[in-house]
Amino acid sequence: MKKLMCLLLSAVIIFTCFAGCKAKRVNAVIKNLEGNALEFDDSNGVSVHDPSLFKANDGKYYVTGSHIAMAKSDDLISWNTVSSGVYDSNRILTADGKTLRESYAKAFAWCDAAQTQWKRSDEEWETNVWASDIIYNEAMGKYCYYASSSVWGTTASVIWFATADSPEGTFEFKDCLVYSGFNMLRKLGQIKYPTHYSFTNIGDLIEKGVFTEEEVEKQRWFDTEGSYDCSFGAAPNCIDPAPFYDKDGNLWLSYGSFSGGIYVIPLVEETGMPDYETMRNSDDYDIYFGKQISRTNEETENTGEGPFITYDRESGYYYFFLTYGGLGALDGYNIREYRSKNPDGPYVDAAGNDAAEMKSTGTNIIGNYQFSFNEKAYLSGGHSSCMIDDDGKIYHAYHTRYNDGEGGFHNIQIHQMLRNSDGWLTMLPLSYNGETAKAVTLNDIAGSYELILFKNETQKTDDWSKVNDIINTPVKAEISSDGKLSIDEKSCEFKLDDNSYTFTAVIDGTSFKGVFCEGTTDTGEKKMTMSALAGNNQCIWAVDKVNTE
Repeated sequence: MKKLMCLLLSAVIIFTCFAGCKAKRVNAVIKNLEGNALEFDDSNGVSVHDPSLFKANDGKYYVTGSHIAMAKSDDLISWNTVSSGVYDSNRILTADGKTLRESYAKAFAWCDAAQTQWKRSDEEWETNVWASDIIYNEAMGKYCYYASSSVWGTTASVIWFATADSPEGTFEFKDCLVYSGFNMLRKLGQIKYPTHYSFTNIGDLIEKGVFTEEEVEKQRWFDTEGSYDCSFGAAPNCIDPAPFYDKDGNLWLSYGSFSGGIYVIPLVEETGMPDYETMRNSDDYDIYFGKQISRTNEETENTGEGPFITYDRESGYYYFFLTYGGLGALDGYNIREYRSKNPDGPYVDAAGNDAAEMKSTGTNIIGNYQFSFNEKAYLSGGHSSCMIDDDGKIYHAYHTRYNDGEGGFHNIQIHQMLRNSDGWLTMLPLSYNGETAKAVTLNDIAGSYELILFKNETQKTDDWSKVNDIINTPVKAEISSDGKLSIDEKSCEFKLDDNSYTFTAVIDGTSFKGVFCEGTTDTGEKKMTMSALAGNNQCIWAVDKVNTE
């Protein structure tokens, strides 16, 4: 997330994306960092890094993300840019006559203090609105904009929120929820470091009697030297906030990253702030950070960020999505899935691993890939979100990059997800284009397919000349009209469920449970697709053979 640095804020990212999310032609007017209007024709989709998908009360769909970026759509297919770029005249967060620093002074003060201590430049501050997420708060009657601010290369971060009557703002700053990267260090006697915990809202909470100073200094937040401890399984980096409602209408916040793992906090709906009383009186909860639901370690290369949780009433599960790998084009972002019957876990993957185990976990639902009909390979798809619409359709939004030799371009992808026979959500391989799943027959699905079996591990390289080594490519598959499946001419067990679009296939001894659904390729061809997940956390995608001549 915040490793994106200033590259994404330069004029280079003014949506010169070239391979897209099946968005139709979009004529956009945006502004660069100086606020100058720039007009261009973007024929392939909009660019929102770390996209969070939500539906407004008026029925419009939005994605919001880092760098105050936002786009909207009426149908999840054609998208228009609302805003992009951290500049003072961006009406999403700043009203007339006020600068961003003035409007969000309380949040940025922490970053300024840490920036001074860590000797970071002013340019690195400019990317200081990260991974925003918007939710409509029923009790407040407001749209709540949750975001994080951080100092590059440190865990000095803060999650804050603002409210507005419209999803497009202007949002008004409310408060900071949770800080990280603080310490209890002093020098020259009682002089506190600028990143001492008393300069966060912990100081305010002590004054209000929520915590005591003695209690705070006994927490596991600090190492033996008094510095912040974000090592494996320890305290979090407070970034990437994602609020969600549980089945009973209670409001929660998931957040965190590879530093210390992912946490959830119960919120007080009426205020949008943490519920400290509930955390204090709940087992396995930190009094300030909430409950840790995932951990990362050396086996996962410290990765795991961009958490998102959504509740599905039909299955009765909370689905938790997490991105492994790095966000650069060659760094192997890939999305993992877990589920639980409770909003605070435990969350397990299809193999039965607890996300909080100190090992690599998660059912892989997408990695780097390229079908023969794709002009470019899709690289590092990640930092995703999931939305269940009023009609029950499930959509997944993420950003992707491409093997263009540079990898700086990215845009959003919207894919529909379907439940397999075990209730796991599996992502369809083609971007959403209005399709609806329906029961299929053997005649409907018979044909030649390109099939991709995604690897479980994060696939990455530091050399563009080796990019092909990290791309999952297809093999040939055939489904006969009498229901026989072969992959590279090798017979596999296959069964299509009666009066359904779900199926089971056994490939090299591994059982996959999946779905069929007709989709539309980038060239407009209607093709049958299939997607499936296995108990070993692998996934497969397949698309009926496309005419590429």
